Formats: sequence, structure tokens, C-alpha cells
Amino acid sequence: MAEEKRTELQRIFEQAPDAISFYCDFGQVTSTGAEVIVQFYETIPGLPEPSGGPRDIRTRLRATVTLSYRHAKNIGELLMREVERRK
Repeated sequence: MAEEKRTELQRIFEQAPDAISFYCDFGQVTSTGAEVIVQFYETIPGLPEPSGGPRDIRTRLRATVTLSYRHAKNIGELLMREVERRK
């Protein structure tokens, strides 16, 4: 039986100076049948009416992420595990 060789790697996460970070207050998940598409939006209220409430609200697409089903399943399981852990 051959010995299994293991290599230990250290992964370093960086955020590039031109990376975009934003708060998402609306998300949408769709599927093409071959991939899962996750879209992230931000809501921008318009000018207020005399009553004080917004006249209109604009929801702007900020990012679209396309995933294989396998990766979408992994992310879904990780999200559910984290939600359960924090209950």
C-alpha cells in the first residue's frame, strides 16, 4: 500500500485596495438548470415626500455570483450550520 503524502498549506486572505465592499439588503437566488445564480442588491431611498416617507425606492444590482450546484450546496450547508450555531 502506497504511503499518502500530505502537504500543509497556509492560505492568506487579502483584500485588494480596489476591492468593492457593500451592504446587501436584498438578495435573489435563481437557477439556469446548470448553475445557481446569486444576486446582491442595495436599496437607495429617493427624496422624501412632504409626509416624510420616501417618494420612491431604487434597488440597484451590485454583484452577481454564478456557482456550480456543488459549490452552491457547500455554501448553503455552511450558512445553515452558522445560523443554527448562533440560535
